[in-house]
Amino acid sequence: MMASRAACAARAVDGGRCGRARRRGAVRAEARGAARVSARASSGTAEARSDAETSARGDALAQTASVGADVKAFTVPATLVAGAPARVFVNVDASGALREASGVTALGGCNGWRCGAFERSMTRVSGTPWMYADIDVDENAYEMTYVFKNDGTSAYENNDSRDFTAAVEHGPTPEEFAEILKLLAIDERARAEANAEVDREMSMTSSDVGAGVTLEKYGRTIVKTPNGEPLSSGSKTQVFWNKAQNPIGGADATSLIMHVGYNEWIRGVEEKFTMRRASGEAQDENNDWWVCDIPVSPTASVLNFVISDADEQSWDNNDKENFRVAVKNVADEDVWAVIRELRFEEKRAAALRAIKEEKERLARRAKEAAKAKQIAIEVGLKQQAFIIYTEPKVPQAGQPLKVFYNKNNTHLNWSQDIHMTGGFNRWTHAGAGEPLKMTPPKEGEEFYTAVVPSVPNDSWMVDFVFSSGIGEGAQYDNRGGRDYHLPVSGGNAKKPPLHVVHIAVEMAPIAKVGGLADVVTAISRAIQDNGHQVEIILPKYQFFNNSVLLGGREYETHFDWGGTTIRVEKCIVEGLQCFFVEPQNNMFSTDSVYGRNDDGERFNFFCNAALEFLNRTARQPDILHCHDWSSAEVARAYWQHYHHNGMHKPKVAFTIHNMNYGQAKLSEAVHHSQMTTTVSRSYAGEVSGSSVVNGNLQKFYGVRNGIDPDIWDPEIDNFLPMKYNAETCVQGKAAARAELRSRLGMSGWDDKPIVGVVSRLTAQKGVHLIKHAAHHTLARGGQFVLLGSAPDPKIQGEFNGLANSLSGDDSGFFFAFDEPLSHLMYAGCDIILVPSMFEPCGLTQMISMRYGAVPVVRATGGLRDTVFDVDNEKERAAWEIAGSSDWKTDGDVTNGFSFEGTDEGSLDYALDRCLDAFYNDREWFRSLQKRDMLQDWSWNKPALEYEELYFKCIGQ
Repeated sequence: MMASRAACAARAVDGGRCGRARRRGAVRAEARGAARVSARASSGTAEARSDAETSARGDALAQTASVGADVKAFTVPATLVAGAPARVFVNVDASGALREASGVTALGGCNGWRCGAFERSMTRVSGTPWMYADIDVDENAYEMTYVFKNDGTSAYENNDSRDFTAAVEHGPTPEEFAEILKLLAIDERARAEANAEVDREMSMTSSDVGAGVTLEKYGRTIVKTPNGEPLSSGSKTQVFWNKAQNPIGGADATSLIMHVGYNEWIRGVEEKFTMRRASGEAQDENNDWWVCDIPVSPTASVLNFVISDADEQSWDNNDKENFRVAVKNVADEDVWAVIRELRFEEKRAAALRAIKEEKERLARRAKEAAKAKQIAIEVGLKQQAFIIYTEPKVPQAGQPLKVFYNKNNTHLNWSQDIHMTGGFNRWTHAGAGEPLKMTPPKEGEEFYTAVVPSVPNDSWMVDFVFSSGIGEGAQYDNRGGRDYHLPVSGGNAKKPPLHVVHIAVEMAPIAKVGGLADVVTAISRAIQDNGHQVEIILPKYQFFNNSVLLGGREYETHFDWGGTTIRVEKCIVEGLQCFFVEPQNNMFSTDSVYGRNDDGERFNFFCNAALEFLNRTARQPDILHCHDWSSAEVARAYWQHYHHNGMHKPKVAFTIHNMNYGQAKLSEAVHHSQMTTTVSRSYAGEVSGSSVVNGNLQKFYGVRNGIDPDIWDPEIDNFLPMKYNAETCVQGKAAARAELRSRLGMSGWDDKPIVGVVSRLTAQKGVHLIKHAAHHTLARGGQFVLLGSAPDPKIQGEFNGLANSLSGDDSGFFFAFDEPLSHLMYAGCDIILVPSMFEPCGLTQMISMRYGAVPVVRATGGLRDTVFDVDNEKERAAWEIAGSSDWKTDGDVTNGFSFEGTDEGSLDYALDRCLDAFYNDREWFRSLQKRDMLQDWSWNKPALEYEELYFKCIGQ
């Protein structure tokens, strides 16, 4: 039997009501203790308080004797001491508000008036214009603020509206005080929750919820109490349950589990009890009685329970009604008072524990994120090592550096001589040397070598290009215009931040239509996390006025342009500085991002207005980054209208998220931009023949998207029944599977593999393969679930028919966007299917891996760049994910199953192998899920690539 909260409460009650006051005192003492901060516990605090008291209680006349007549107010001591007496003085002759006052009151508070409030009548210092009041400084103070009131006229002397302030020492810091306020708020919330919970339980009776002492069903008794009477609160008793004709646990079951709660599950499942077959009870076709011993909670008016098998895989919840047994509550006022205090202590402790766990999680997450970033850098260095590497592997400031270069893997493979030109800090450092002729390799070796005598102490990057000679006629290896750059460790200089401005029409979560919104937010956060300044400019849509995330909007500026007034507001969204451009001609007074016939005209106007805003406010960003057809106008407009009219510094980066829309605008932006990217390397190759980019391939790059691990994180996901990480994924995904099956009306029998699809239902997404996969999964003994809808009524009708034909315990279809359900799908599915005909990048497969669902994908675009087949792509996976050329030594990092063709047989090839793995080696399959969860598909690596391209744009 698990530890019982009810039993603990009963023992507390049995411990005697005389302990109640002691417990309350202990709780208050604990709250005070939690509020004490180490700063106030310093060895000099007691002495400082004693000195302050001696000073403050001295002769008032002497205290004012040396104070100048122009001083309005002061305190004794001048620097106050937290938790000690003090005295405040005011010179009434120096104050117009107080000069004729018959009486004066000193009012004040500490820490921005958030604690230590006081109001004291003041006493005249005989023969002087001074008045004083004695106060006690709050022990939590770090600063005191005070004013004076004329008692006759209610006029105030408040230091010309600035109030008077005095510093306080031996108290908490402002940061520590903020923590104290949090603790006090926790106490208040815990007390309110405990009171509400207990009040609800006190008002409950068995009859309110229809609980009895027996349950009759199917012509037989299912539940009964020992004597046919209600149970008694606080007592130890038994509850009987009839398993007859119930398959739970099987016919030869030896144990079952009763999951117990009270008062309509007010506190959830509080206890689990192991049941046994009851002795002395009838055993026949209609009677198979099981029993367990239960210490009934002293607060109970109703006992609730459900039954499971020993493995908690099969359940009986009385057809979703749960089982109820009546309880006679015999608790008196003193018992309820003790319970109330125990609930407060419990809720307070739970809140403090949650805060501690969250701090630990954030610290662990920060450590993991730092490690992931470092690994991303190391993988880049490994992938570069077949051309260039150094000793030491990471250059050290102040130390010599040996450089190794293999010409055979470059276009300089023909040259006998190799020269190295080096520099620092992306060529901005004055210490760049002359080209060095490298030492040729010895026989049997491949790498040329050269030594940099010393890496400067003020360097953060070392830079290289290699050439066949020096001067005219020499050919260079400059890594396709990006040069070779290696980060330096131990330097005393930091990388200067770039200023990047994104101009876009979507941004998650405030203006999200598709993946573009997610990418704009995520890439901005990732670049900002790398130490750069990032800002985003968006249209001010009308629906922003109703957004709870934009309640903090502030006015930034306004100007007349384009035949109207442009108002600009700003707000921090997802940690990013955003600006909202609002033409007063109602151009963006819309309830949606897209959908009007003049979308192109409106977005072109917005792009020019955004550039005008930057120009009017004298901003000179390094990079203007625009996205897709909707903000492609930025590239042309900047170079034609703004580069020579004030905003001379920026270079333009342009990202194509989907090549299928607005190709004329895409082509125009590609022509005018200094770099163009698309959202995966494979997709860049697939579209390289398009007229949009094929004339500018020298500046066209594929950089895969990533996911934001703080948004997609099963460890903190409130949409899941149980939060989990890679170490607890088996339990967490089991809970999610049970909840998903419950939501979609599916059976949990035999814990079959769940294959899921989360997708728009369009031809691009491979709808013919999705339909086939539904049939095939069920034929293979699995379960199939789908979340998505079709914009095409014909396709939607086909899927409606599919859902009807497959309706039953092993399939579930939900034809609408449902954010919470999407999270549950990723967590509850064992397998996520993405059979796209083409996919520029795709986030689904990366999110699925983050949640431990194994991806089965068609190898196209970004799907090919992120999913590596467990049977066929061990070498490619090792190189792309880990920078390894030896997977057998460095480990298998494959993560899913893939197929090439577009026919059903090709899909079956991948899906069958995945299902076979589930059926034949469940332990290995679970280990694959864990491996997927541990892989980094965040923006760490893409952000480094974008940073490199940004620097290339500006010539560094």
